[in-house]
Amino acid sequence: MWGDLDKLNKEYKNLNLQEVLDYEKFCIISIVWHSTKIEGCSLTETDTKILLENGLTAAGKPLQDHLMIKDHFAAFQFIQEQAKLKRKLSVEFIQEIAAYVMKNTGSFTNTALGSFDTSKGDLRLAQVYVDKKYFPDLKKVPSLIAQLCTSINQKIDAVKGTEILKLAADIHYNFVNIHPFGDGNGRTARLLMNYIQLYHNEPLIKIFTEDRAQYIDALNETEEKENLEIFREFIAEQEIKFLQAEIEKYKKLNKGFMLMF
Repeated sequence: MWGDLDKLNKEYKNLNLQEVLDYEKFCIISIVWHSTKIEGCSLTETDTKILLENGLTAAGKPLQDHLMIKDHFAAFQFIQEQAKLKRKLSVEFIQEIAAYVMKNTGSFTNTALGSFDTSKGDLRLAQVYVDKKYFPDLKKVPSLIAQLCTSINQKIDAVKGTEILKLAADIHYNFVNIHPFGDGNGRTARLLMNYIQLYHNEPLIKIFTEDRAQYIDALNETEEKENLEIFREFIAEQEIKFLQAEIEKYKKLNKGFMLMF
């Protein structure tokens, strides 16, 4: 698998798709749609393109879903700029990303231990339970995120080749299992994964919405078996799927267009 990924990666880069007008923008729009769709957004991919390109909303669909798309796209643009600056990870940086993700859909929550606002990127002050799973105690969250940042920063400049994608998978897996925010953890995890790719000028990673069940299974199985290779391989499979689709689209383009009457 990793040999196939490396081969496809080189073929993809040789196409110089960054020179195609608005390629990166449309690629990001597609990734944003898949990421928000995984979280239950009702907009179609076409709705998403029209919203982000023309500012037009989809009739009859919730305002919340439109705001989710716009916030996620803004968050992607933010990490793009930070990656150009080679900014290292920190708790504060991750909170900034989360604040973009939840800017217009976040909320203020009162707990016995204090208040937190997901729209501001505040760390959660409540215990989280999802699908038979408890996430780490809220008191441990700041130190766990700090440890994750330190670990990634120690590796981020040294990784090469397929090790870059493995590091991207690792930050996603560890972050989502810390679950530091009251909401937006999945979207933020996928942004952090792509931050590693952007940092190294590597092709972006798209987790396809139709593979949502396999995605959740990979996360769960990785935890159950305490084996990061499971999630790494899932991300590699998603990247292979993405690269193959992009290369195929380019090949079709090169076949040319014939007028039809």
